[in-house]
Formats: sequence, C-alpha cells, structure tokens
Amino acid sequence: MSGRIPEEFISDLRHRVDIVEIIREYLPLRKQGNNFIGLCPFHQEKTPSFVVSPQKQIYHCFGCGKGGNVFSFLMEKNSLSYPEAVLYLAKRCGITMPENDVSPEKARQEKKKQRYYEINEFVTQYYHRLLFEGAGKEALLYLERRGLSQDSCEKFLLGYAPQAWDQLTRLLLDKKVLPEELLILGLASKAQNGNLIDRFRNRLMFPICDERGRVVGFGGRVLDDSLPKYLNSPDTPLFSKGRFLYGLNLAKGPIRTQDQVIIMEGYMDVITAHQHGISNAVATLGTALTTEQARMMMRYTYNTATCFDADSAGQEATLRGLDILRQLGCHVSVVTIPDGKDPDEFLNKQGREAFLKRIQEALPLLEYKLQKMLEKYDASTVNGKIQVVQGLIPDLHKVQSPVARQGFIQLLADKLGFPEVAIHAEIRKYQQGEAGPNTGDRNLKLSKNKFVAVSATAKAERTLIRLAVEIPEITPQIEEAGGIELFTHNSLKEIYQLNLVMRQAGHNIKANDLMAFLEAKESQEILAEILMADELPQDWERALRDCLTILELEYINRKIQEKSNLMIQCEQKGDISKSQELMAHIQQLVIHKQRLIATLRKGGNGFEN
Repeated sequence: MSGRIPEEFISDLRHRVDIVEIIREYLPLRKQGNNFIGLCPFHQEKTPSFVVSPQKQIYHCFGCGKGGNVFSFLMEKNSLSYPEAVLYLAKRCGITMPENDVSPEKARQEKKKQRYYEINEFVTQYYHRLLFEGAGKEALLYLERRGLSQDSCEKFLLGYAPQAWDQLTRLLLDKKVLPEELLILGLASKAQNGNLIDRFRNRLMFPICDERGRVVGFGGRVLDDSLPKYLNSPDTPLFSKGRFLYGLNLAKGPIRTQDQVIIMEGYMDVITAHQHGISNAVATLGTALTTEQARMMMRYTYNTATCFDADSAGQEATLRGLDILRQLGCHVSVVTIPDGKDPDEFLNKQGREAFLKRIQEALPLLEYKLQKMLEKYDASTVNGKIQVVQGLIPDLHKVQSPVARQGFIQLLADKLGFPEVAIHAEIRKYQQGEAGPNTGDRNLKLSKNKFVAVSATAKAERTLIRLAVEIPEITPQIEEAGGIELFTHNSLKEIYQLNLVMRQAGHNIKANDLMAFLEAKESQEILAEILMADELPQDWERALRDCLTILELEYINRKIQEKSNLMIQCEQKGDISKSQELMAHIQQLVIHKQRLIATLRKGGNGFEN
C-alpha cells in the first residue's frame, strides 16, 4: 500500500482504537493515577518507566525516550511502515481502506514487487534444499570447517548455487518466471551468445532479508580460488547494498532488549556470533556503513559497538562508518580483536565469554581514533605530537559535553606530554575558522533518543510548543512575536510549522492527531515527551508572555552576535561607515535587550535553571 492516506480517515481510525488496549497485547500494564505503566518493550529495565496516557492516547518511556501514538508504537514494535500500521488497525476495526488512495499504476507496481518477493523466496528454498543434497556436499563441508552448525544453516537459510551454467534459470523459466524478471532480480545474466545463464554458480549462498524477513537479494561465496570471492545481487527494485543490514530481521529483538547493536562486516561473522549467543549482531554487507544503515539501527538503539575484520580494508570501513554514527547522535565504541583475527575466527577459538569481554573493553570513538593516530605518527617528536592533536581537533570540536571534552583533553595531554592549555589553544584556532555554533544544538540535545532541556531558552521553547498545540487561539500572538524564528531546534520548528499549517487550513486536530503527520520520528518522540512530561501551566497567559520574552531575548542575542561579526569584518575591510551603522544597530538591540531583562526580573518566571 502506498500513497497519501486521507487525514479524515486517519483521524477517524485513531478515535476508534484505544492505545491502552493495543499496547496491552504486547506487555502487561497497570493503572497508576490517570495513566498506565509497564516495563518498556524497547529496552531492558527492571523498574517500569513506560507510561501510556489513555486521555492523550500517547505513550512515552522515560528511560529510553521512545514515544508517540498508536501508529508509531506498532511501527516500532512490529517494524511496520506507516501505511502498514494504518492497514493493520483498519483491518482490526473492520474498516475498508480508501480505494482512491492508490493509483492503478502504483497498484501494478505493488503487485509486481510482491511477485519479486515470491520469486526470491522460491529461489531461497531451492538453494537451501540443494545445500543438504549431494550437490551441496562441498559447501556443507566448508561450513562444517568454519564451525557452523546445522541449526545456524537453517536459521539463516544458507544454500548452495549449483555449478551448472543455467540450472536455476531453466527451473524458473519452467515455473513461468519471465526472462526479464530473472534479469531484473539479478538471478541471471546474458552470455555473449545472448542466452541467459545463472548469476550465482558453485557458490555458498546467503539470502539477504529486510527487517520483515522478506528476501530482497543474495550474497554468494566461491568454494574455489575463482574471483570475485564474494558476489552480491546487483541493485534491483528490492535490493541495494547500502540500504540493508545482514541479520537485522533476526537481531532487531535482541538489539532492543540489550539496547546495543554489534556491527560486523561479513556474513560469517554474524552467523558465528548468533551461534555463540551474540544475537544482537548485524553486518554491513562488506561495505562502509551508510547513513541509511545507521538510521535503520537507530530504530532499535543508539548504542553501537563496531567490530570489523582485522585487515586494512576493515579498519578503513570502521573509520568511515564511525563518523556517520556519531553525527547521528549514537554512542559509538570500537571492539578490537587481538592477533589480527576476524570476529568469527576469534569466537570459534576463544568462545563467547572472551568475545563479550572484548565488547566490554571496547574503546569509545575518540579514544579509538587517538589510538590509531598514535600508531600512525611518532608521538615522541614534537611534529608527531602536533599531527596527532591536529588530526583529532575536528572530532574534539564536535563533542557537545564540556565534561566529556575536558576529560578527553586531559587524556590527550597525558598521552602526549603536552600542556592542556596548548590543546585548548588549538581548538580555539580551529573554531575561528568554523561557522558559529548551532544554537539549537546548544539549547536542546538528544541523548539515547531522549529530549533533554539544558537551558531556560529550551524550557521556554518546550512550553511554547505545548501552549501552541493545546491552545490554538494564541497562534496569532506567537506569529506576531516571530513565529517559527523563535525556535532554535529543527524538531520544534517542524512541530510548530505543522501545527500552524493545520490550524490555518481549518483542521481542529488534537495533539495526538498532530503526531501522525510529523515526518521525522525524532519530532514525534519529542512531542510525545513534551505532552507527557510537561503539564499545561495554570496561568497560561503569563506563561505565554514569559516564553515570548525569553525567546525574543535569545533571538536578540543571536542578532547581536551576528551583527558584531559583520562589524568586525567591515573594520578589517576598512569600511568605517558600515561599521558605525552596525554599531548603532547593536546599541539599539542592547537597549531592547536590557528592557526585556528588566521585564523578566520584575515579573519573575518559571524558566530559571
């Protein structure tokens, strides 16, 4: 199912279901006051922190930060897309989905994709059957030498592609599969004479599944010395290497409960890990981690441990992927395997406990990068020390926590025998060449997918969002004060803008209705936390005035900084006239700022830290 689902249908469906009733099918809930509480289904915990509000029809976990409405719960718990969650609830309520939602062309495309899945499933079972017949004897012996059990072969549906040039092709053509379908799915290719031949021949086969367990493609490993050693399906309507993680369909549950994912490089690494009880392991299909793969993992956890092969290519893949994970807000650590062993080799020789010990000893991202820098440069020389520091400065600059940054600076100073003040000077030098800090990141941050207020400005932004959503008649006042420009965090901007557009279009929607139309999952979780954690102020008119004053004050601070930077540039260029004009404007802003501060001091507010 695809296409835009009518808002009226979504709203009607939501009012027919009770979120408490739905969530109770997945976990026990007990009443506490006006809400229901239980153990969070998305992370391990002993004390209940998962709260469901029947009044607001939303949920929020105060432990891991997951939150949303009934649709987002089903999407998160069952790995459904938004349309699939809607369809599930519609069937449950006995409601027919709107027929005009899907165009005839889209319906044809969906039907075609479903046929592709069915073909891939047939091929998977065919390869799997051959593995345990005479033809797959060599592949089975290889798996036994690698230490894999029959249970693991069954769990991951391993198979064998026969050596004949066109055995699979002929079988599928007999089954009425079209030649163009074989080519589209990458199961066959054209020989020089124009005949179709099998793409995978005499290979151990690894079916690659999506999160729902549907086979989207294949990986094949040779059983002799021919090249390439590994061959994957080409890009198809179902498969693209950078969009999937091997084993995620099996690992997503353990990842949620353990609140950690172990990222490996190859098929054998993951299968061996699962065989040894390390069931939260996935693989990147032999490529550097992509942003799309990182976001897939973040549906289940923000804690990642990367464990790639010991060869140089594996190390490079580690470094390329780490920055993506960090930039998306994950807690990143790196598992190092001693003696140049690959993860599956280490597990088979040393066992599960030894591997778990390596995970516990995994280095945080910056410490791992420091280790690599010390291996690369001679830190016994002044030049080597400088190269190490300069190589780490971009990463240090991005560390949000002052405590974490200072802790690493101390570690770096100790390792290099450098004074801390010199490292601070290098950071300042780097910052002078960078754009100003993002004020949204300064005021608001996400930690383990949880919204955290760290300043009076952030608290005012949260309260203003709550007021705007719950009391729509105040929207003109907010717009007059600056509207969306008052907010510094992208998620809050999205929430405010959507609320504004929906109200202006005449939709009388409730807060939990609004959540369904937010595109970013981060925005849904932030709104859920605001609605669940923050009570609507009793004296909301005063709260509104305080919020607008505080946010206007922050806006003026940004303008003063902006114009001060421009004034310095004008002075450097010798443009005295423009510099004086900017100075006059700054003075006006400062006077206005002082008036606002006086207003806050006179009236007091509830936003002080």
